[in-house]
Amino acid sequence: MSLVKPRWFPDQDAYAAFFDARARLLSGDDMAVLEYPDRETQRLVFSRATSLVDLKGRSILDVGCGLGYLKGFLDESGVDYRSYLGVDLSANMVQGARKRFGDFFERRDVLSDPFPEGSYDVVFLISVLGYPIGDDPEAYMKELLTTLFRFAREALVFTHLAPGRRNEPSDFTYEPQRLLAWSRESLSPHVRLFDDPSWITYYVAVYKETR
Repeated sequence: MSLVKPRWFPDQDAYAAFFDARARLLSGDDMAVLEYPDRETQRLVFSRATSLVDLKGRSILDVGCGLGYLKGFLDESGVDYRSYLGVDLSANMVQGARKRFGDFFERRDVLSDPFPEGSYDVVFLISVLGYPIGDDPEAYMKELLTTLFRFAREALVFTHLAPGRRNEPSDFTYEPQRLLAWSRESLSPHVRLFDDPSWITYYVAVYKETR
């Protein structure tokens, strides 16, 4: 069973409704719901993202947590973090995450209901950016990243899609070096980029202080 992917979402509520529908229609195939080809790929994405920060003893906020698999990865990997909270706009995703990994998840719009500044040591946004949202997807992305960086005491780690590496009309892509430069100028001078040109996904870590 497949689900037609829109080329654009008018707002983030429509984006959440799309993933509510994915969770219902593709129930039983978590990787299809989450748009990973398989668990191995998902684990590799998580491994690369988490390698950019020290998580020992840290509090973690996982924005766009989906079905909660980042928590499962951290636990399976024996990461000695202090606390974890996953949030998502999709109620069905949150319900599914709680069913799979416990009561560590909540439905929350972090733009309209933000956390206090510096609430978490590390904030993750993994495999979320990639669809055009709103009339100005770039402005939406930058507002979201700016907001999430305020929540972080130590670092924000996020992924994005590089242009020209696959041909899907629903993709919202952004050039890695351009996003690196914006992050350095607008968020913090302490930024690290990990980009494997053979992959569509790249990784950016923005630190509050020199790593």
